[in-house]
Amino acid sequence: MKNRLLIILFLISNYAYSQKATFVIGKNYEGVIFPKEHPIWGFPPESGRYTPSEEDITRAEKILQDSIGTDYIAENQRQYKKLTINKKTLRKYIRQYLGYLTSEGNVIIRVYLYRGIEMDDEKLSKDIIEIQDGGSNYWNIDINLSTKELSGMSVNGIS
Repeated sequence: MKNRLLIILFLISNYAYSQKATFVIGKNYEGVIFPKEHPIWGFPPESGRYTPSEEDITRAEKILQDSIGTDYIAENQRQYKKLTINKKTLRKYIRQYLGYLTSEGNVIIRVYLYRGIEMDDEKLSKDIIEIQDGGSNYWNIDINLSTKELSGMSVNGIS
């Protein structure tokens, strides 16, 4: 009985540990990587979740940096009088990263970006932070590492 209890406690602690977000800092970016086991918004992980490596994040950030100024990024900011997301402001955002694998085997990194919002490391690593309105201080985008394409960009509205 004692051995069973120890095994159960070990499995529970191992599961809890595997859900911990990892902090990453690179050139002009910092944020947290959520592992595939981490529940988001209280829901169990979706199928197809993937734990990005720091190398994956570096590649995603390079694709994002190289894409700033493209028609895709500009078009998704059309509600603003001037483009507030640009190469100069991009480094001011803190990030949260989720990884997904498509049925074709492509790796997608979803990046949530926040600027001008007070948050500590614990809050940042606990769950995806949802902000209503907030304008260009909060946005997200999907980056396909396999095709180097961007999709799903969403910039918060203006209240």
